[in-house]
Order: sequence, then structure tokens, then C-alpha cells
Amino acid sequence: MQAELDFGVYATAQSNWARRKNAPPQPDADGLFDANGVDVICGRRQCYFEGGSDLFGTVQFKETRVPLTAIAPGKWDPVAVLAACTRAHGSRTYEVDYATAKPENPGGLDEIKIARVVGADGTRPYLSKPGRYFEAAYGVWAPVYRPLEIEQGFRETFRARVGRPTWAFRKLFEGFPLCEDEHHRFTGDHRVRRALRALEDAGLVRIELGPRGGMTPARCAWTARAYLAPAQLAPADEEALEMLA
Repeated sequence: MQAELDFGVYATAQSNWARRKNAPPQPDADGLFDANGVDVICGRRQCYFEGGSDLFGTVQFKETRVPLTAIAPGKWDPVAVLAACTRAHGSRTYEVDYATAKPENPGGLDEIKIARVVGADGTRPYLSKPGRYFEAAYGVWAPVYRPLEIEQGFRETFRARVGRPTWAFRKLFEGFPLCEDEHHRFTGDHRVRRALRALEDAGLVRIELGPRGGMTPARCAWTARAYLAPAQLAPADEEALEMLA
């Protein structure tokens, strides 16, 4: 049984040592993990992973046991691993409703992939009913209790519709810095910090903690796996482009 992650160590001068000891695992080229990677992900959530075979295993937290199935022999999906840990802790997971979700993929990011990860970790990515904030025609958002027509000058506003991102999921994209020297602007919210940790475990985010191990001064950056794959042309189209060149 692996050692549990001691969050108290992150508040001391031993944060760098604790970070190396509990570093997130690295997925393969397909974004999948082996049994050792699953064991590390579970250990970072105080869960215990018991692999019965290359296809089946069990995630346990205290007395609760959740079955886990690999998608291929020795290949485990991080979304399934995170969901098993969340259920083992007695929390709820959220799946993406493809019928209502309208991803915008800001900056070329794979928004659906990111939503599946944070939803498996227990953070709701999209609204299942009209939200508690207004959305203006120009993309400006504000809470319901603010008098938009006076403060912002908008005459037509409407409640956030079903399928729009929740506050925590939206701030996850907006808070990323423009350069690596800046810090994420919304790590003070526990929901954003939790989502960032889940994305780090899935290999979609790289986090460099602050000098004393805190998340507020941490530097965050998307990895290459978080972006959409570049569009590939058909062989006939590539030949046509070569002829035009």
C-alpha cells in the first residue's frame, strides 16, 4: 500500500521534497497510464489501488471499494481512475452532456477533454439548469444581483443557459496567465484548485508550486495533450497543395 499524500508537508520548508515524492505520473503517448501511474493517482487522493489483473482492479477508500476496468490490457483511462476515486470518497461525478454542451475550445484547447477530467473529479463543468448569473450579448458575465443596465450599460441580458460553463469551469480557462512568469488568477477558489489538481494528474496541466508549496503563487501551464489535434488533410488535398506551391 502506497504512502498517503501528506498535505501538511506542503506548508513547510520541506515542500520541494514532498513535491518530488508525490509528483504526478506521466501518461503515455495516448494519454493513458499503467498500473503504477494509477497507483500514484489514487495515492494522491488517499485511495488504495489493487490491481487484480491487466484489465480489472479496485479502488478503495476506507471501507468503500469501487471496481475499475482498463480500456486495454495494462492501459487505464485517467477519467475512469479519477471517477473511481471520487465515488470511493462518496462524492458525485459529472459526465458531459454532449446534447447541450457547446464547447468553444478557447485557444485551441480540447474543452470536452478538460470537462471530462474535472467532471470525473467532482467539479460540474456545464450548467444543467439556467445559471445564477447573467450573460450579455458581448460576452460579459456578471452575477444576477448586479444592476447590469446601470453599471455595464447593457440593455439586453439573459440568464446563463443550460450547457454553458459553470463559474469554476469558466474561470479555469480565464485564469491561465499569458506568460509562464505570471500566476493563475483564481487559485484562491477551492473549486479551481481542485480542478487544476485533477488536470495535473491527467497530464493536461503542469503546476509549479510556490516557494513554500502553496497553490496561490503556483505557476500553471497547459501541456500539449490539452490541445486539439491539428487537422490532417487527405492525401489528395496534400498533393493539390504541393502542386499549388
